[in-house]
Amino acid sequence: MYYGLISLSALLFSMVFIFSDKYTKQYGPGTDAAIKFTAGSHFAGLVALLIINRFRVEFTPFTAAVALTAAVDIVLFNVCSLRALGRTNLSKYSVFSMTGGMALPFASGILFFNEDMTLGKGLCLALVLAALELTVEKGEKKGGALYYAGVFITNGLYGVINKYFSFSAMNKTSDAAYSALIEAFTVLLCLALLVFTKDKIGLVKGRGLVYMGGYGVMCAVGNYLLLIALSVLPASSQYPFVTGGVMIISTLYSFFTPEKPGKKQLASVALALLGIVLLITL
Repeated sequence: MYYGLISLSALLFSMVFIFSDKYTKQYGPGTDAAIKFTAGSHFAGLVALLIINRFRVEFTPFTAAVALTAAVDIVLFNVCSLRALGRTNLSKYSVFSMTGGMALPFASGILFFNEDMTLGKGLCLALVLAALELTVEKGEKKGGALYYAGVFITNGLYGVINKYFSFSAMNKTSDAAYSALIEAFTVLLCLALLVFTKDKIGLVKGRGLVYMGGYGVMCAVGNYLLLIALSVLPASSQYPFVTGGVMIISTLYSFFTPEKPGKKQLASVALALLGIVLLITL
């Protein structure tokens, strides 16, 4: 059941990069564009999670503190993401994002949350990292190293924060209420930041709203499913599985687009699939 949840999560995450990339191409990588994208997408995510939680309101001080920390991380991630996408291609950005999102929760699970290091986990991590390296394409502008590092760290840190919430024995809300609180704090932070940010892109409308909504709902639901699974599956197993799953699904999707996958992409899928099999069986 829980591997089914994270497989569904991988399916959702495999599509979010498309929305952020299209938004960046339409509105640019500026700070105001990033903050508006973050506010709009997480408002959509908030609505989705409120529906999932049947509009029940839950609150504890601990949950609020962790959710606020996660919200700050999300704002930083989105600003770094749009800046990075303005300086490199989607494949290179995806590698930094997915590697951070896999490696940091993996390491924290082993080092801080008493998760066992197994042969299957180690092989899966190595194979998925190798698969990610195969997907990198040329096409980079100078000056993006800071934003690549920001994407790597902030995406990984989000998984660590969620693991901490799931692992903690403190008085806390349900997973759905915690996730909704993250979305609410993220929207409020963005609205506050917009007061001090020069408006260069004007009102976001039309397709821009679609990109926001698609990204926000898929991220919110995907992260909520991962949070449910974290109560049972260790982070050191879950995040390599999700990263490998995203790679596989994204490549399968490309068969139905004009840009068919090449030999490197197919080889990366084979490595990711092998890593997932070893993770589950060893």
